[in-house]
Amino acid sequence: MLEIQDLTISTATRRLVNDLSLTLPSNGITALIGPSGCGKTSVLKWLAGIPTTALQAAGSLLLDGVPCPRPHPLLSYQPQHDALFPWLTIAENAALGLQVSGMARRAAMTKALSLFPSFDLVGCEGQYPSQLSGGMRQRAAFLRTMVQESRFVLLDEPFSALDAVTRIKMQIWLLDRLAERPRSVLMVTHDLHEASLLADRILVMAAAPGRIIADIPVTLPHGQRGEVDMAPLRDTLKSLLLEQPCR
Repeated sequence: MLEIQDLTISTATRRLVNDLSLTLPSNGITALIGPSGCGKTSVLKWLAGIPTTALQAAGSLLLDGVPCPRPHPLLSYQPQHDALFPWLTIAENAALGLQVSGMARRAAMTKALSLFPSFDLVGCEGQYPSQLSGGMRQRAAFLRTMVQESRFVLLDEPFSALDAVTRIKMQIWLLDRLAERPRSVLMVTHDLHEASLLADRILVMAAAPGRIIADIPVTLPHGQRGEVDMAPLRDTLKSLLLEQPCR
């Protein structure tokens, strides 16, 4: 169980996140939604231990009740933009997280390459990020994150650059993967349909300074989440977000 306690994030001129506390279970998908500028990405970056001189943060992170350093090897993070290294091939980018965690290069490459068919990246192994479309780069970044099989996965709008059909394929892949190998996912999304389709729990953040204003469990099995079934939940989420000012 991963627990954030009293997290506050500020810039030099304003507070982005105010006394945010939340607990992530050991498995399942938690969706984090909210208006632009409410601090969703800042929360993920803080969890991932991404250093920044522009933000000041205070708060505690506990893993199974014990103070947890950041970054932590049990957390993996996919940023909003793919953040692939331009001088590495797609295969090298995909295997990089495994190598950083201590896996030998050959084993890391073999493991990463085994997922290329599922991500429709076969034939791209030796290409560089500049040679791929935005959607292909995002799939490569998603692969790099998921192949690490971390206990906790942080995803910042992981499917935003994908076309509709590919997006559905990746959503199904994620659900199937978590069914096979349970882990905890915290996913930022602006897509209410995506949140209602994938999440076991939806957290709604208020406009900056960001804070949790609703914690909504989603108990209907994934296989039963049709358009009509999930409409009431999406209407509730929409109402909560419409009450928040734009930034």
